[in-house]
Amino acid sequence: MRNITIAAVAAAGIALGAVQSASAADIARPVYKAAPVVTAYNWSGFYIGGNVGYGWGRGDFDNLAGYSWNQDGVFAGGQIGWNWQGAGSPWVWGVEVDSQWANMKDSVTVAAGPLVANAFSELNYFGTARLRLGYAWDRAMLYATGGLAWGTNEVGASLALPGVFVSGTASDTHVGWTVGGGVEWALLDNWSAKVEYLYLDLGNESYLGGPAAGGFNVDLTAHTVKVGLNYRFGYSKSPVVAKY
Repeated sequence: MRNITIAAVAAAGIALGAVQSASAADIARPVYKAAPVVTAYNWSGFYIGGNVGYGWGRGDFDNLAGYSWNQDGVFAGGQIGWNWQGAGSPWVWGVEVDSQWANMKDSVTVAAGPLVANAFSELNYFGTARLRLGYAWDRAMLYATGGLAWGTNEVGASLALPGVFVSGTASDTHVGWTVGGGVEWALLDNWSAKVEYLYLDLGNESYLGGPAAGGFNVDLTAHTVKVGLNYRFGYSKSPVVAKY
């Protein structure tokens, strides 16, 4: 009888030890949780929008030393572009074309006795075709841009005497380059707003046939600052896995 009791106690002890070991193993076993997946704004896709801005520039008669002017004013227009951003990458690559109707001008009037002379210059249109490289923090993006620029400038002069008035104008299209940068925010899923600065070097063009024909050459540069609003097609979000 005693042997049976000892055997029963031993069996109970072995069973209790096995249960405690299993419980300890369960407690020690680490529990892994999948990293949460969050979504970030993705800038990929086509967009179209409008803008308004202010510009100021300088024109020089390169064959008439000392003759130059400063022209400034407002402009407005539109832009269309395309961006690509890889999933999980902060870098945004893109291309943009814009077209602006401008009123950037300067004029001077000189009176000498009965003679009144007036001259003006006006940049009335310009556009650009540019590459863009941006770095995005979710819905905010800082970018640099550069490419081709062109613009139409008009110059004119008039002379007035009692009973006599003579005037003439000439316009030409300048082609050059531009460089600048900006910042853009995604206000809503399909809408973004931007502030952008561009420097335009529109090069040298001949007016009225150039100096050889009695005309002149003009060098034209400009600075522009604008605000714009874009509508983005195909808006999407990219998964970003949080790390611990």
